[in-house]
Amino acid sequence: MKTIDIITKNMKELIRDKKNLFFLLLFPIIFMLVFGVAFGGDSTTNPTIDIAIVNQDVDVNNHSYSQMLIDNIKDVKTNDSKKMFNIIEADSQDHAQKLLESDNVSCILIIPDDFSKNMQEEITKQSNNTPQITFKADTTQTNNMIAQNVIDNIINEYSININSQLTSTSFNAIKLNIEGLEGTKDFTQFDYIAPGLIIFAILMTVTTVTSSISRETENGMLKRLKLSYMKSSDYIIGNLATWCIMGIIQVIIMLLVAVFMGFHWNGGLNSLLLACLVGFIATIPSVALALIIVSLTSSVDQATNLSAIIAVPLSFLAGSFFPLPEAYICEFMGHHIQIYELLPWNQALTALRQLLLYGNGIEAIWINILLILIIGIILLAISILLFKHKISTEY
Repeated sequence: MKTIDIITKNMKELIRDKKNLFFLLLFPIIFMLVFGVAFGGDSTTNPTIDIAIVNQDVDVNNHSYSQMLIDNIKDVKTNDSKKMFNIIEADSQDHAQKLLESDNVSCILIIPDDFSKNMQEEITKQSNNTPQITFKADTTQTNNMIAQNVIDNIINEYSININSQLTSTSFNAIKLNIEGLEGTKDFTQFDYIAPGLIIFAILMTVTTVTSSISRETENGMLKRLKLSYMKSSDYIIGNLATWCIMGIIQVIIMLLVAVFMGFHWNGGLNSLLLACLVGFIATIPSVALALIIVSLTSSVDQATNLSAIIAVPLSFLAGSFFPLPEAYICEFMGHHIQIYELLPWNQALTALRQLLLYGNGIEAIWINILLILIIGIILLAISILLFKHKISTEY
């Protein structure tokens, strides 16, 4: 079978090509080691802390005590007069939870629907229901502990102001309930970066595949393969299968290195198997992108240089190294769609964090897998058309 022959040929060439092996495996491993050393210990602070606020409060007599509190939080400045908090107003707890678990925010502040009602009743002494707010985060992280302390002080000051302005009687302080994010007790900054480095390794497949296929096109190997009555579909499927298998190998190797560097892996064997599945399907758009680059270039050097120019920025845009800011483009089924979520590698990163950081199962990532497949198949269809056109034109 021609497809099996292509897979065998690719595997033999890959093992012999030490340069490609370096960029495919050792280069991402070096990144994992460097980031492990740099961020494996305590987290460093950021000048601005991203916080999601879920305001479920219902106004009382056209007065919102919660909005007054949110305005106070927005007005907090650092010592250099910059805003301490970047506020993202989430429309639901699920939305806020996803932002937190994907590391787009550091913490969540949940204001319940009876906040203004309890404030009003506490002020007028109609009841003893103390107003409460929930603060949710991985409280072992430095930024989150800072946010917790600052918000606690803001709430106390807010209570004092309400007491002095609206009532002459004693006013019980608002209660801040602290909830830690389950499973994150010992997390470090490296724990959030490590899944991104796995995606970086998968994106490096773009440069390797581009170099390999463009070289075969230029040196006549592809022409000789066609003389053996090999179909273009055999060649594409063979390459796709080869590199998807390498995607699984990359996930396993990078995870082992990450664990060695102190990564707190949750979920056990089930999460590893699902992570391998994510690595497998996330390689599909990488191979498709490589085929598109080969189809649009005329030499090995052009293709290799263009692939690096595209793959490295994509790593940053996918969120591999740093949290991405809000870039809202639309809303779908109650979820705010960010522009970078259209990248299949961002979906893969979200899935890996759900699996390896929080130990979640397939129910938490099936939508991510579906989106990766849809986008990957679209890119693959485009790449096949372009590559077939290039082959038919040159041969």
